[in-house]
Amino acid sequence: MSKTIENLKEALHGESLAKFKYELYSDKAEQENLLEIANLFRAIAFAESIHIKNHLRALSVILGSEIILEDIISIDKKEVKSKISSTNKNLKDAINGEIYETKKMYKNFEKYAKKENSDVAELSFSLAREAEGIHAELFSNYLSKLQDNENFDSVNIYVCQICGNVELMTVPTTCPVCDHNDKFFKKVE
Repeated sequence: MSKTIENLKEALHGESLAKFKYELYSDKAEQENLLEIANLFRAIAFAESIHIKNHLRALSVILGSEIILEDIISIDKKEVKSKISSTNKNLKDAINGEIYETKKMYKNFEKYAKKENSDVAELSFSLAREAEGIHAELFSNYLSKLQDNENFDSVNIYVCQICGNVELMTVPTTCPVCDHNDKFFKKVE
């Protein structure tokens, strides 16, 4: 089995875990009446589902057959639920995960995909890495506001359905991550 296939499976597991955690973190933020943070977690959970879709597509292309996520990924949901904490701590956990994916995991995965001439995997890893950097920055900004007891203004949040980039307030004419036009952005409610 190639290293790129192993890396795609690892990425699928990591993105699936992040998506599930962010959905739970959104619920916790709502319980704490931190609605804008809940909305951000919900938006980034949706963005993670786009990374999952892209990685599944890449894996299917490489293997020459359609891959079903549940056939290769398993998450201990009970264990994950037991580790949900305050929104402050959940934001810190999310930041650490996004930074790891951006600075280490995806950078390494891209290198192997390039070495193995897997353009489809390299592109999927590259798009996810760039979007994860934006996710980390957004989580960091929200954590700073929370720690400084600043008010959170209600803002529209949009997710690029091609790469998982997240934009606040307005949709750019062209996605800065994947270069697709504004028609590919979805407003998260």
